[in-house]
Amino acid sequence: MSIRLKLILTYVIGILLTAVIVTVTGIGIITGIISYFASSIVKEQTPENAFHRGIDLFVDLRYAERYTPEELTSPAFADKLGDQLKPFGGFVVVRQGERWESYGDLREEEAFLVKLQQDIATSGEHADGVFVVSKWEGRDLLSVRYDFPEVPESLSYYLIADVTETGTKGNRFQTFVILGIAVLLGIILLPLIWITTKDIVRPLRQLEQGSRRIAEGDLNFSLHSKVRNEVGSVVRSYEKMRSELQRAIGAQLTLEESRKQLISNISHDLKTPLTSIKGYVEGIREGIANDPEKLKKYMDVIHSKTLDMDRMIDDLFLFSKLDLKQERFHFETVPLEEFYRQTMQELCMEYESAGVRLTGEYEAGDDAVAVMDAQKIKRVILNIVGNSVKFMDKEDPYVHVHFGRQTEEWVIAVTDNGPGMAPGELDRIFERFYRGDMNRNQNVAGSGLGLAIAKQIVAHHGGSIYARSEPGRFMTVLFTIPITQDRT
Repeated sequence: MSIRLKLILTYVIGILLTAVIVTVTGIGIITGIISYFASSIVKEQTPENAFHRGIDLFVDLRYAERYTPEELTSPAFADKLGDQLKPFGGFVVVRQGERWESYGDLREEEAFLVKLQQDIATSGEHADGVFVVSKWEGRDLLSVRYDFPEVPESLSYYLIADVTETGTKGNRFQTFVILGIAVLLGIILLPLIWITTKDIVRPLRQLEQGSRRIAEGDLNFSLHSKVRNEVGSVVRSYEKMRSELQRAIGAQLTLEESRKQLISNISHDLKTPLTSIKGYVEGIREGIANDPEKLKKYMDVIHSKTLDMDRMIDDLFLFSKLDLKQERFHFETVPLEEFYRQTMQELCMEYESAGVRLTGEYEAGDDAVAVMDAQKIKRVILNIVGNSVKFMDKEDPYVHVHFGRQTEEWVIAVTDNGPGMAPGELDRIFERFYRGDMNRNQNVAGSGLGLAIAKQIVAHHGGSIYARSEPGRFMTVLFTIPITQDRT
């Protein structure tokens, strides 16, 4: 869910929830206020008894006003009403004309009546004087006026009740109201704060920490976000960028290491034939080769070393062009049997004089053809065979070349009886500059690019190359060429 939709839903739900909470809370507060303050008036009565007493009191006044107005001026009637107010901690004050009297068991004397008159006079300036609160001897006495306009001499009854506890409870009530508002705001704001923190703040903090670590050059960390919104998408994209950056830097470091290895290998491999050439040239100049046979021998060595250098430079140049995808391939339909014969003839000319026994086997079919760059594929075979001969350690060196077919691919395999390789090394022999056991092969000439070049050429043909070996017995390098290829 997007952040925008979440915020809209949160806003709508917040409004509805606020309305419901305010309504319910308002009703509860009003009910609570009434109950809270009523409890300070009813004293130790039950609310039900207090309610009935209050109703009876006003019914008696109303009845007397309508049917027996003469009772209103009777002290006995006033005493009866005063006694009804006793559970409320109160009494009755009757004003008739200029005369004031108090009635009931809890009635106050003249001093209170004077105070009451002063309070009524003061409140009358700002209100109608129906409700008046008088401070008397540490108590708060509420006076409720009831007038009888039909009775001569302006008769009024003041119903007095003790509301001292109401003031104390009023102070406490302010605290309850503030606490209730805080709880209400918490109910409304906490979900919004939780959503904001979970979906926005935390992912952004992750991004900030990740940016700081990248700025410090540290890419060995990862960012994870399960949030399905815009910020989560940014975190995942940022993690992908970090991963790609780490991979690119790793590849760059690997390439740099490979280049260093290349320089080291080329320097070593070029220096060896150059040293030999230099030595033989100096021998010729100083007259050491003082007869035609010896001179011919020196010249043959110089020519051989020159060819070695030429092959190394050619390998390096070809590999660079293949790596940069600048080498052109000339694909054509090639009869495989004729290609096999030409390749074997060239191999025999090159290696049989060196004492290597070469055999071949053709099982691809008389009319087999392959779409390929014949010169490049021949280079692959020459590189594989040359690699086998280079590391041969047997007294009777043997190399076998096989042309065959496997499902939808042509298969060419080169098998030798050399030292072989361990399974762990077979996965690396096609890497650039890899030369196997450096202690074992440190005196073997070559740049270590032969099989890497073969791999790139085969890959460009859409095929694959791999090796099988049993250490000490044999090694087979196979590569495939698709029978049908779509070449434009």
